[in-house]
Amino acid sequence: MGQTLILALVFLAISTLFSMIGMGGGILYVPILLFAGFTFKQAPAISLILISATSLAALFTFWRNRRVDWKLALVIDPPTDIMAFVGGYFSALVPEPVLRGILVAVLMVAGTLMLKGGAGKPVATSRPRSWWYWHREFNGESYVVNLPLVLTATALIGILSGMLGITGGIIKLPIMVLLCGVPMDIAVATSTVMVAVTALSGLFGHALNQTVDWRIGLVLAGAAVIGGLVGSRVSLNLDKKRLKRIFGVVVWLIALKMAWRLLAG
Repeated sequence: MGQTLILALVFLAISTLFSMIGMGGGILYVPILLFAGFTFKQAPAISLILISATSLAALFTFWRNRRVDWKLALVIDPPTDIMAFVGGYFSALVPEPVLRGILVAVLMVAGTLMLKGGAGKPVATSRPRSWWYWHREFNGESYVVNLPLVLTATALIGILSGMLGITGGIIKLPIMVLLCGVPMDIAVATSTVMVAVTALSGLFGHALNQTVDWRIGLVLAGAAVIGGLVGSRVSLNLDKKRLKRIFGVVVWLIALKMAWRLLAG
């Protein structure tokens, strides 16, 4: 019970911070659960419960403020959700050292993307009128989605999300902002929708394998919900680029610690 209370406080802080930038926090949930003694058969499923709770709580605030591009989410998210279920279901067949190695690699990539922040310039929105370039207008903003590129990328993200119990938002945000030119506030809110659905899909895959510790997951989800509500409210008037860079350093440090443990073990 003492460990659960400590984890609840830790995840309350994490969910608050990560919901500020439209992410479910799963990039840190899994490593922390592993450090706390959970196995790689337990941690991803618990993490997906927390991601779902955090994202759904944050979504409520973004929805009320009309920041969510529902049509964009509906078009680019289905491949992620389908592959998240596949990744969650088949994760039980992958050896734990392999999963840990993949997670370290994903953490390093995610940390690098967060450190870069929004420094990169979005792609030009003056694309030719072709079927694979979707010209989208929302809330007075215009952006262009390269459908084959984005749908392929989101499918790959889905596999990793379901298998590792991480949030796809940490990679979807750069895709929307840098490849599609979606404004940061809309990208953050829309990412929250997609993260929630992806997490639920991956969780369903784990549930079919009966690898979900619902008791621990639901207790920690209560803390995550509070954090999601608080973080999304603060997010509306926050410098997200600076916050992402700070988190990028934290993610890299955790990746290095996990890599050291993997090599030493």
